[in-house]
Amino acid sequence: MAAISRLNLEVVYGSRKHQVEVSLPPGQAGDVLTVRHLREEVQKLTDVPAENQKLIFKGKSLTDSEKSLSEFGLKNGVKVMLIGKKPVPKDDPEMLGLKKVETSLAKEEEKFSVVIYRLDGIHRGFLDEQKKRDTLVQLDKELAQIIENFERMLESLDCLRFDEFNKEGRAKRKSTVDRIQTLLARCDGLVKGVKDMRTSEEES
Repeated sequence: MAAISRLNLEVVYGSRKHQVEVSLPPGQAGDVLTVRHLREEVQKLTDVPAENQKLIFKGKSLTDSEKSLSEFGLKNGVKVMLIGKKPVPKDDPEMLGLKKVETSLAKEEEKFSVVIYRLDGIHRGFLDEQKKRDTLVQLDKELAQIIENFERMLESLDCLRFDEFNKEGRAKRKSTVDRIQTLLARCDGLVKGVKDMRTSEEES
């Protein structure tokens, strides 16, 4: 196949399609288009660094950066698949939002642990009856506040919109959601336990 110096291709990256024109820079007239030239153009369009790119055409990986595109059989209009991860900026608002939720969650977990510890003390009979009643009322309020805070966190996480290629962010959000839901289930059990103890105290 004859060497080529300009190509118009379609690069498919996830659910997105990019029209890419690959041409030789002015100073390289007379040379041929290589995989390196394609990588450079793909990086400009997708922000996926050349070293992170895996380009596939008809099931074959375009691995040799200095090999000409014509040797791989590429011609105008063909589709090339792109697999690769683009770096997530440190100031990415979605990742910052996730980190904020994680920080808040850690604080609420500490409060939740204290509630559990105090309830355990009541079960063990460490408080006299009057203090027991007052403490149960207080713990009931604290649990209600913790539950409300957990629910707000879930709402915040639901509002985060991660790029389809930000697998790290998506995975962290899912694990954080699962963690909060587990804690909410434990809270529900404790609320019922506190209610039962308060009822028992009122009847005694």
